[in-house]
Amino acid sequence: MRGLMVVLERLGAVSGILVALGCAQDAGPRARGLRTLDPPGAPMGAAVQRANRSAWKVIQGADFNLDGMADVLWNDPEQNLMAVWLMDGTRLLAPGPVIPGPLGDGWIAASAADFNLDGMADVLWNDPEQNLMAVWLMDGTRLLAPGPVIPGPLGGGWVAVQNLFDLNRDNMADVVWNNPERNLMAVWLMEGTRLLAPGPFIPGPAGDGWKAVAIGDANFDGMGDVVWNNPEQNLMAVWLMEGSQLLAPGPVIPGPLGDGWIVVTANDFSGDGEADVLWTNGEQGLMAIWLMDGSRLLAPGPVIPGPLGEGWAVRTAGDTNFDSLADAIWQADGTNLMAVWLMEGSRLLAPGPVIPGPSDGG
Repeated sequence: MRGLMVVLERLGAVSGILVALGCAQDAGPRARGLRTLDPPGAPMGAAVQRANRSAWKVIQGADFNLDGMADVLWNDPEQNLMAVWLMDGTRLLAPGPVIPGPLGDGWIAASAADFNLDGMADVLWNDPEQNLMAVWLMDGTRLLAPGPVIPGPLGGGWVAVQNLFDLNRDNMADVVWNNPERNLMAVWLMEGTRLLAPGPFIPGPAGDGWKAVAIGDANFDGMGDVVWNNPEQNLMAVWLMEGSQLLAPGPVIPGPLGDGWIVVTANDFSGDGEADVLWTNGEQGLMAIWLMDGSRLLAPGPVIPGPLGEGWAVRTAGDTNFDSLADAIWQADGTNLMAVWLMEGSRLLAPGPVIPGPSDGG
């Protein structure tokens, strides 16, 4: 009889645990003790509900409306959608409409820059699986004219590099291709949506694991240069370019101490007209800005913790507050939450609020 009572007591305890787990699951992340991030003034759980629609990704900070401040390009690669959000500093000024991408599967909005000399950013689409690209001219948040689909360099494995820049001093963005498997790069000079001249294949730094990850003017000559990153070995290198030709490969430079660091972008954070390098560590939610002098490291900045919560990493950068210094744009992995942090050189000036991005409904 006593044995039967013990069994019944244990069954009752297990039943209670199952009921408690079920209630916590229904109640959402807060009831399970998980950290959530709601925007100021939002109902409890509202940001979490929108953040669960997590296919949207922050792609690029670029000026789409000619106000001198960077806006945010979003992409949903699963549904082949894009949207431009106009920003005013750390504040969302106006969310743009959701725009379907090129016909077919596999397209991603890879980057944004001014391709047609109107001072407003346009969008570069890339289909890595089919080795295709297309430039879409924009008028603010509105699609002005979709450009033709253009085949990429010969062979498989090519991807368009983020963080576009003008490489031949005609004030129109060009496209840099990278083939990580073969450790190659190529510069394609563009004229609006049209391919002007495909450049030669250029071998990357010696060794395995290198990727061309960002473009920026590192030596103040008005032409973009290429930043290479080797995440496995935590190394970087800046290669100075002259159009589609390699001018001078820079030295290999070790990254911040510790594992998990990657180069995000190259942008001018110090106001000297030369691109600096932005690092992020998504596993630990950290960032660091390295001030550069050409291909040489001038001063490594301090490691800065990101927004509260897990999964935060810097996705891109751009001058969002019209002070001629680039700022950092964060996104929480697996969510559609973003935040703009105003920077002053390698130092944090002001962290902006967390802002929910586009949802599946637009």
